[in-house]
Amino acid sequence: MTCLKKLFTKILVPVNFNRNTALVMQKAVQIANEFRCDVHLLHVQTPLAIMPFLYEGYFSTTIYESHARTAAGKLQQLREIYGKRLDDGLLMTISQELGDWQTMMKKTIIAEHTDLVLIPKHPKRFFGALIQKININKLIQQTQCPVLTVTRRFNIHHLQNIVVPVGDSLPIRKLTMATYLARQSNGNVHLMGNAGKNKKEEKRSSWCVTRAYQLLRDYTQVNIHCSITADHNGMDGMLTVAKNVKADLIVVNSGKETQPAGWLNRLLGKYVYKESNIPILTVAGTTNQS
Repeated sequence: MTCLKKLFTKILVPVNFNRNTALVMQKAVQIANEFRCDVHLLHVQTPLAIMPFLYEGYFSTTIYESHARTAAGKLQQLREIYGKRLDDGLLMTISQELGDWQTMMKKTIIAEHTDLVLIPKHPKRFFGALIQKININKLIQQTQCPVLTVTRRFNIHHLQNIVVPVGDSLPIRKLTMATYLARQSNGNVHLMGNAGKNKKEEKRSSWCVTRAYQLLRDYTQVNIHCSITADHNGMDGMLTVAKNVKADLIVVNSGKETQPAGWLNRLLGKYVYKESNIPILTVAGTTNQS
C-alpha cells in the first residue's frame, strides 16, 4: 500500500453560479480543512452560450467582457465568503477561462497541480448542471486526477461505510483512497466482488476480494467487510450493495466500472456518477495483476 500521509494538497472547484454553488463551496471548505488542502475556484465562460451567431464579432466580444466582469465579481465574492472559513495557512485562489468546460478543466488541473476535483450533484437534473457538461471518465483519463461528486448528504467527517467494487484485478488506487478516507472517520470498507458469468470468473473475483482483504488487514487498521454479488450488471449490483449497507461513499475506477450494462444506457449517458444519489469518488484505474 502507498503512503497515506498526504493524499490531497489542492482541490479544484468548478463553479457555474447556480443552485449547486453554495453546496459545492461548503463541501470544499469542509474537505480542505480536514486534509489541509488549498482550494482553487474555476469559472469557464463558454463563447457559444454568450452569443453564438456573433461569435467572432465586436458585439459578442463586448458581451463577453460584460459577462467576464460579472463572473469575476462573483468569484471574488465567493473567495471573500468561503476563504474566511478555511483554517489558517490554507489558500483559496480563483481563475476564469474562455472556452469549454472539458478543455479548461483539463488545463487547470494540470497547471494548478490539482489532486482532487469536486463536482456537485443535485438530486434533480437541471439545465446548466456541471455534471451534464463534463465527461468525467475522459477528464480522469487525461489528467489522472480523481473526481468526487458531492451531494448534500456528503460529510467528510462521517464516512462510516465506503463501498469498493473489486473486479478481476487488485484495485490498488481505490483501496488506498478508501482506506485513507475510512481511517479519518473510523469507518468501514466494504469490498464487493462480482460472481461473474461462469465459475472461472467467480473464482478470479473471489481471489481478488480475498487478496484485497488480506492487504487491508495486514497494512491498515480499518474495519473490513467482504461480499460477492451474483448480479451480472456490475453497476446495478454495486448500487444495490451500497444502498443495503447505507453507504456514504462509493469508490470506483473510471471506465467500464462507471457504466451500466447495455449499449442504450451508455448511449444515454447513464453513468454511475450521474445516476447515484450516493457520492461517487472516481479514480484512474491502477491495478495489480499478481
